[in-house]
Amino acid sequence: MNSFIPIFSAFFILLGLLVWRFPKLIAGYNTMTPEQQKKVDVKGLKAFMCRVFCAISILVFVSYLLLRLFMDEASAINISSIVVPIIGVIYLLAGGQRYDHN
Repeated sequence: MNSFIPIFSAFFILLGLLVWRFPKLIAGYNTMTPEQQKKVDVKGLKAFMCRVFCAISILVFVSYLLLRLFMDEASAINISSIVVPIIGVIYLLAGGQRYDHN
């Protein structure tokens, strides 16, 4: 197995834990005015983002293992490390809107 996929998966887990610990890392939150920040459900948003990043990590790893059964390693790496995070980030952006009450 190529070492890229486990490192890439660990990166997403690290992102989730960093967002959980430091919610100011959430894009756009730290640029809001204090009045706007009060209208954001930070606890819910950071938990949601942590769960999504961890799910992306698991899905990247599992999709690589499954795709590796049907295609060569380079194609499996490309698909699992590009398609899964793009779909996950789209879900993250769409789902995160429910925590912003501005």
